[in-house]
Amino acid sequence: MIELLEIAVFGTAMGGIFALLASGFSLIFGVSRILNFAHGVCFAVSAYVAIYLIKELSTDVFSASLLGVLFAVLIGFAVYALTRPIRHNVVMVIIVTLAFALLIEQFLLLSFGNRGLTMPPFVEGIQVVYENLRIAKIRLLAIAIAVAVLVALEVFISKTLMGKRINAVSQDSEASMLIGIDVEKVLIATFALSSALAGIAGILYAQIFNVYPATILRVLIYAFAVVILGGLGSFRGSVLASFIIGYIFVATMKTLGAQWSEFVMLITIIAILAVRPTGLFGVRE
Repeated sequence: MIELLEIAVFGTAMGGIFALLASGFSLIFGVSRILNFAHGVCFAVSAYVAIYLIKELSTDVFSASLLGVLFAVLIGFAVYALTRPIRHNVVMVIIVTLAFALLIEQFLLLSFGNRGLTMPPFVEGIQVVYENLRIAKIRLLAIAIAVAVLVALEVFISKTLMGKRINAVSQDSEASMLIGIDVEKVLIATFALSSALAGIAGILYAQIFNVYPATILRVLIYAFAVVILGGLGSFRGSVLASFIIGYIFVATMKTLGAQWSEFVMLITIIAILAVRPTGLFGVRE
């Protein structure tokens, strides 16, 4: 019973972080139909900026986290500028964004080294959830923050004017232009929103796990796998797939060991895609 509860709580925390990361990746693909292989940069850089501000400039954790997310948004704008001239060439977009990610990874490696770094959590201490099950309060807070942000994102997309424009462009960009929607402004807003989601995910991740320069490409693999499983361009599919992967990831770590977690995760995705090639919420084109 204790182990099941532990898997449920840890898996939900991991799934929430994956959902923030993958929903941003899915948003960009849904609106612009490009695969942003620099998405992991926003995730890692937000954490590294916050860690630097806290350790070197004695900034409080909340202000440092906010600045880290804002820096992630600036990275998103940079990626938008890099990809705008080549947006209709899928291969070039992949090459440019991947090259940008590798460049930032090398910069972080030279600046911070290859050792794992963490940032102080928003809350300290341990919470007794059930009998002898002790869980760090930051994990519970990470769940609450992730769920709150995802709910806010759903409300934003479905209720606000910009959200409806994003939804319209994702369905048909040419028709959106014909009815007067400024597609470029929508794309800029989407890149900013996507980068902010990745930045928040990076901040939460760095309070629970170590971050390394290689985290940039590692989390990209997770995001890509989750989005494929959920269905390309499907926000709700990405969220559901994130929690499925989170539970599988944690359950495998607890039973077989960390070295098997990624292997089992990928095998599970392959098995589901064998039954549903378009993913959980994908549609055939």
